Amino acid sequence: MSRMPKTLGVFALIAAAELTLAGCGESTPGSPTADAQTTASASAVATSSNSAASQWDPCTIPESAISGLGLDATTKSDQISGTTFDGWKVCGWKSADKTYGFEIFTSDHSLDDLKQRTDYTDFTPTTVGNRQALQYRAAGGNHDLDCSISAQIPGGTVDFEVLNNYGVSGTSDPCTHVRHLADGLAQYLPGV
Repeated sequence: MSRMPKTLGVFALIAAAELTLAGCGESTPGSPTADAQTTASASAVATSSNSAASQWDPCTIPESAISGLGLDATTKSDQISGTTFDGWKVCGWKSADKTYGFEIFTSDHSLDDLKQRTDYTDFTPTTVGNRQALQYRAAGGNHDLDCSISAQIPGGTVDFEVLNNYGVSGTSDPCTHVRHLADGLAQYLPGV
C-alpha cells in the first residue's frame, strides 16, 4: 500500500505497516494482501493479473520528473519489500535527502472503496490535476509519519504515499510532501 515498496529503511517501514494492515487478520477492500492462508482459483488469479496488466505503470514516469521533485531516481523499485501483488502496479523512490519514501500504486479500486477502509482516517476531498481525489492518513502508529492522496483515473485509482523515516531528524509534514509530489506528477497520469 494500499501503500508502499513501497528497499530497506523507509520502504521497510512501509512494507511492515502494509503487511500488518493487510496481511494479518481481516482483509479490507482495496488493499494488497500477502496472506499466505489465502488461496485463489486459477481464474481469479488470471483475472487479477489481467487487471494489473491493463493498469497504468507508475514506473514509466521519466527519471527527470522524479529527480526534479527531489527524489533519488536510482532508488526506484517496483516491489514492496521484494514482493509484487496481483492486481496492483507499484513504484517507489526515496527522497534525495533520505528523510522519506514515496510510492505510487495503481489498482482497479475506487475512491468509494477507499472510504470504507477503517485502517485509514482523516479523509479530505481534494483534486490532483483535474481528477477527483482524497487525502488521508494511516490510523494508528504511523499516523504522524505517513500521508496519502488517491486520485481517480480511468478504471481505478492511483495512490500517492509519503512515509517519513522513523527517528530521522529534519523530516517535515508528509502531507505537504505528498501534495507537492502528486501535483508535480499529475501530468503523467492516464486519461486527462
